[in-house]
Amino acid sequence: MKAKRVLAMAVTAITAAVCIGASVQAPATAATKYKLLWSQEFNNKKPGGLDPKIWDYDLTDGYGWGNSEQEYYTNSGRNVRVDGLGHLTITARRLSDTDPILDHCFTCTYTSARIKTAKLLGFRYGRMLARMKLPTDNGTWPAFWMLGASLANGGTWPESGEMDIVETRGSAPNMVQGTVHGPGYSAGNAVGSGYYAPNPVSNGYHTYGIDWLPNKIVFTFDGRAYFSVTPADVRGNRYVFNQEFFLILNLAMGGEFAGETDPAVKTAVMSVDWIRYYSINGQGKVYKH
Repeated sequence: MKAKRVLAMAVTAITAAVCIGASVQAPATAATKYKLLWSQEFNNKKPGGLDPKIWDYDLTDGYGWGNSEQEYYTNSGRNVRVDGLGHLTITARRLSDTDPILDHCFTCTYTSARIKTAKLLGFRYGRMLARMKLPTDNGTWPAFWMLGASLANGGTWPESGEMDIVETRGSAPNMVQGTVHGPGYSAGNAVGSGYYAPNPVSNGYHTYGIDWLPNKIVFTFDGRAYFSVTPADVRGNRYVFNQEFFLILNLAMGGEFAGETDPAVKTAVMSVDWIRYYSINGQGKVYKH
């Protein structure tokens, strides 16, 4: 989606064309073997917080994360929780005109949440999937993405690498986008493509994912492959995706990608049914820190 320092990507800057149907080879074949290595099912019987052995919080930096975003990230249960009904929910809530947050965050109009597995859990290769219902209210920018683990240990972006498994924006409710960022191909020069879903993605739950192998990443929507990346696609730059990455989920509001928020939108919800990670023919590893 966007690394902490810089990311201002517009749809017109995506280097690959939007796909209406699958235009790359499907990642699964009859001979492919998948093994579940890790999952989050969010089946807590009571509403509550996240597992601190897996999830940490990115709290707001007060500067829109380099993208002119308008949310203030918190670790409050009002913004992120397991709902007791089988889902993780991230909820953006519009601030009142008298909220104390406005005293030190002059661009903020919502509270929201951004969670990560950095320094707790990492992954290398394999199939990463999430079944989610994403909001399409004006100004919403939900994302399920990954950053290179080196970033959490003193590395820099975009050298660390970034894989945006999915990001959407409310002004294009049918559009699903997958993107990679690395040295020489970041922000507006990122390598990515889109898939036009038959209906707005807020109409129901869909499965977003990648099949990630050495020197190849295939992006999928409901099991349909729509875009792939190999070293040949990064325009002669360094391919940085053969290393450990960690997960991020967040719901941003506004910014250079999502556009203006609508004052009529008081809340917006990103609902995650599950996250599942599989090896592919033995390729795939979970790192526990």
